[in-house]
Amino acid sequence: MTQKSLIELIQQHHPGAGHKQIRMALNRAQDDYCARTELMKKTFTQLSVAGRRYYDLNSDILKILRVQINDVDIPRLIGSPIIDDDEWDGDEGLTAPATSTNDRYWYIDSGRLGVVEKVKSSVTRDDKTSNYQSISESDKEMRIYAISQANDFMGTLTQQSELPNQFHTALSDKVISDLYLLGQANMESHKIFYAKYMDMVKQGRKYARSNYIQSGYIKQVHF
Repeated sequence: MTQKSLIELIQQHHPGAGHKQIRMALNRAQDDYCARTELMKKTFTQLSVAGRRYYDLNSDILKILRVQINDVDIPRLIGSPIIDDDEWDGDEGLTAPATSTNDRYWYIDSGRLGVVEKVKSSVTRDDKTSNYQSISESDKEMRIYAISQANDFMGTLTQQSELPNQFHTALSDKVISDLYLLGQANMESHKIFYAKYMDMVKQGRKYARSNYIQSGYIKQVHF
């Protein structure tokens, strides 16, 4: 459904609501739906920088599923290395590691993506030794597979949600439900549309777990 169709559907229940108010409510509903269902999966890319350990994540990312470097999956590191070799001297850090290896790992620290290489006793600091150094090569493509938010609705009324088509009405149900709480609240109508929304949440979760594969069966035919 287009944004225009969703707005018109919502205005059938709330004729006094304007386009801007509804658009903002649709974006809130879409964020809530994506977070509840983990339905939206996207890929984000950036390039490595030699000697740099941490990389900012796109604000739309809700959960990282896996990370690739140079088209190869790298495992997630449990915990964090005890030494951050690129943050000893403030923003400048140290020079890039002298040794290089393809034995790479990723982890999350303070909302950032950390990427390291495993090299035995590669970093020493204050009588402590770490086997993990920051990535040693620049311009390696880092591909992040993640559960994320969908793109916001903007001013273009022909825009459609990135969610699969069958879940578009979940957004209008949520907005209709929320608007019934404003002004002279209509709790009965609010509960009806919130229940419809939560039913679509359950369907969205099931769809996400199926990896977008729809089940079916072959009907027997007797000749």
